Amino acid sequence: MLIALLFTGLTVVAGFLLSSEPGYSYENFKFHQWTAVSVFWLASVWYWIDQKENFYTLKLLPVTSSLLIVITGHLGASITHGEDFLLEPLNSPAKQVQVSLEEAEAFNHIIKPILEQKCISCHKASKQKGELRLDEAKYIMAGGKTGLSIDLKNPKESLLLKRIHLPLEDDEHMPPKGKVQLNDQEKQLLETWILASSPMDKKVVDFNTKEQFFTLAKNWVESRQTIHYDFEAAKPKIIKSLNDEYRLIEPISPQSPALAVRFFGKNQFNSDRLQELEKIGEKIVYLNLSHLDLNDEDLKVIGGFKNLENLNLNFTGLDGTSLDHLANLPNLQKLSISGNPLKAETLNRLKKIHSLQVLYIWNTKISDSEIDHFLSLNQKITIERGYKDDAGPIALNAPIIEFDNPIFKQSKKISLKHPIGSVRIHYTLDGTKPDSLHSPIYQEPILLHESSTIQARAFAPGWIGSPINQAVVFKSGIIPDEIELSYDPDEKYKGKGAQTLFDLEKGDEDFASGKWLGFQKQPLEAILEFTQVKTINNIALSLLTDEGSHIFPPSQIEIAQKNPDGNWEIIYTEKPEQPKENLGKQMLLKTLGLEKAMQTEAVKIRVIPLAALPSWHPSKGSKAWVFIDEILIN
Repeated sequence: MLIALLFTGLTVVAGFLLSSEPGYSYENFKFHQWTAVSVFWLASVWYWIDQKENFYTLKLLPVTSSLLIVITGHLGASITHGEDFLLEPLNSPAKQVQVSLEEAEAFNHIIKPILEQKCISCHKASKQKGELRLDEAKYIMAGGKTGLSIDLKNPKESLLLKRIHLPLEDDEHMPPKGKVQLNDQEKQLLETWILASSPMDKKVVDFNTKEQFFTLAKNWVESRQTIHYDFEAAKPKIIKSLNDEYRLIEPISPQSPALAVRFFGKNQFNSDRLQELEKIGEKIVYLNLSHLDLNDEDLKVIGGFKNLENLNLNFTGLDGTSLDHLANLPNLQKLSISGNPLKAETLNRLKKIHSLQVLYIWNTKISDSEIDHFLSLNQKITIERGYKDDAGPIALNAPIIEFDNPIFKQSKKISLKHPIGSVRIHYTLDGTKPDSLHSPIYQEPILLHESSTIQARAFAPGWIGSPINQAVVFKSGIIPDEIELSYDPDEKYKGKGAQTLFDLEKGDEDFASGKWLGFQKQPLEAILEFTQVKTINNIALSLLTDEGSHIFPPSQIEIAQKNPDGNWEIIYTEKPEQPKENLGKQMLLKTLGLEKAMQTEAVKIRVIPLAALPSWHPSKGSKAWVFIDEILIN
């Protein structure tokens, strides 16, 4: 009891200290403050009379204290996380406001919802961090303590734009580390809206259709005009068991439980494969069976997919009599039956599908006049007489590149795999892009003896070639006996110091993982010494780039060797090419092409960060970072 009382007191003191920081208004936290003090007072009373077993200690004080703690917690959470933070899970979830593209306003329907989800908890009436509010248009334009959040005269200098693009570890990054972060789409929307002079009342359709903000906002609006289904998603293991190279099952959109199913390969299809879908039948809303041989039993199975909305039966050999089974589908809206030997009586069968809205029909035995007559009697149905078939080839998945630790000393075995066993995998090791004509075909594991970049791509007849998958492996042959850094890395990215560069532990894409050294204000200057003369043929640097986080290739790389007289001689200089756009996170192997082998007892490697970000970058002029995790000497 005493320990609980002491911690309650410490919490109250911490609250008083926090309230003195800028950004908080007394009017907004006074009730929370005094309920917290009341909790401490009540806990003190409870402690002093705890030895007496009476009504107060057994019933009244515990109940009163619990109630007061809940109220205090709710008031505190409302200040830091927003109104009704604790009660929100108990309320019915509010439906997301959906508007048409024609009605959508740039600020109210695109930008404001992003700010409300990711920014308002720190910048609202009750908590104005940096004296900045982002909950209303007038406050956004007014800016905060450090300046204008949006600079209409020079949008690229807007503080809001700069802060969202700072590295996550930067103290001024928005939102701060620990909060839910903006995704790439949200960053792009904010950026393009600010660069378009931040219109508050302008509708999306009033933007030039060639402007990037229009394209992004259009996709944003359309992605939120999704249908909400009341059935649960299928278990991933079931989807995985049904997916193969001739049957593709996937959600119609991210997070949606509704499924789209496509079959490929006429010779690989049979009725059993369609019946296997019955375990996920209620979740199928799109089914493509074009160019397959179907029979009456197949249509009977399809008639059990109650939530089916779009069905493609093009070129399936159906004569129309089996279409009666589709009358059992209450949600079928689109039907494609082109390329089948259908007669006019087939149209009468389609009348039984009361939900049908669009019919694709072409290359049948039904004449145009018969279609016109049917259309005059069923005006709610739109008929498309041009051939529509989306069953063309699709792209293969990228191959899988398998190996263990990416750093090796002698040799490294690389295996390439693909879930479709019949594909050909082409690969390269020389930095060129693999193609199906000139690149070698993978037949057995590849044995590498040097640092290499492996690029692989899959090809198969009737399919579009896959995207390229890439991996980098590193050979580390010579380890220096002594390693010295002339300048310390940044305090936030210091890893294990100089030993990080030769610990044979490859960093991942998280530059704050402790496996990377980060340099910004000073260059990396590593002095590597050997107890005896070494013959060095090549040196490679393992680097990370992420333009959105201000991490760029170095502006210059220098290598110097120590001569017998003790002086340093620069033997290699390179200025790496800089990106012209945001390429995302990439791990690079920068091999330094020495003209000839050098024999030396010491090497100095100097890697200089880019002094100013390029003009295309939202934070142009700011200093860039260099991140390195390994130096490889052979």
